[in-house]
Amino acid sequence: MSRLGLFFTLIVVTASAVAQSSVLTPVQRTPVVGVDERTFSLLMLPIACDEQGRTYARLSRTNPQVDDPLLRISPKGTVEVRFGTTGETLTPYAIRHDGGVVMVRLEGDKFLDYFSPEGNRQSSVRLEVPPIRFFPSQLAVFQSGEIFVAGQQIKPSYKASAAIYAATGSLIKQLTLIEDETREREIANDSATQKLNARAINQSVATAGDDGLVYLMRPTNPALIYAISRDGEVVHTFPVAPPAGAGGLELGLRVINNRIVIQYRRDCGPAVKGCIGSVFAVLDSTSGKTLAVYTSDNREVAGMIACYVPDPDRFFLLSLSAQGHGWDIVEARAKEGSQ
Repeated sequence: MSRLGLFFTLIVVTASAVAQSSVLTPVQRTPVVGVDERTFSLLMLPIACDEQGRTYARLSRTNPQVDDPLLRISPKGTVEVRFGTTGETLTPYAIRHDGGVVMVRLEGDKFLDYFSPEGNRQSSVRLEVPPIRFFPSQLAVFQSGEIFVAGQQIKPSYKASAAIYAATGSLIKQLTLIEDETREREIANDSATQKLNARAINQSVATAGDDGLVYLMRPTNPALIYAISRDGEVVHTFPVAPPAGAGGLELGLRVINNRIVIQYRRDCGPAVKGCIGSVFAVLDSTSGKTLAVYTSDNREVAGMIACYVPDPDRFFLLSLSAQGHGWDIVEARAKEGSQ
């Protein structure tokens, strides 16, 4: 295995403390009303949050179907909208700033499907084929309306690519991500690491920040984050070493008020069976410096991050209810005296 291949392995083997951890505890539980948990007991990643604190999540059956719903859930736990996705491949998707949704249709030619805030299909536009063809895995919408698309090259499949599109589907720029290209050169003759790299590409996550940039995170060790402008310029790039107590990345990523929040699974060491909980790292969005770390082994704080509010840090998680009544939105804060 090459030096970079080993460095960027998906398996988290070390964790270094960069900030003192605080313990998260649930302070409020809001049941989600309008979902049959007997039918939809799985959560497909990633999930999203808008500026009004509403959660966007796709719930799934044990055997996922194309019509599994994409829901918009209010902070009060009410399912407001079921986006009309029947018959279409749902992933990837991204939320617009008006509460609507954009999806990439993956069969044959690639299309952007636009859905209104009420869940109705508004329009579809064909994506212009980029010079280097790739299969879309991540999608994000800039505040100005341009679309960020990232994914895995068709050939060779272990390489990544990304592009910026106008809302009309016309190509603005195909991106060059230097760190990706460096890693790909290092593993050009290493088939085992190429498979790990392909997995990291597919499991990456993109989200729009409130600073006008889009952030793309590779689930490597350390995680790698790109901050990208609507013109396709890479504004910041930095690795993020996992904090103490962190295991694998959960692909939760939020960028608010110059802060990046990353969610990890909790590292339980050899006691993997029954291991629950999360570790959250809060970073400065320009330097990558770790500002705070939060941990929890509480079952009610074991779900995926939906929304994050800073000052003070509050985390809103979508989780199966510990009381067995379905899904909850759980608000968690630092336990008093743990900071």
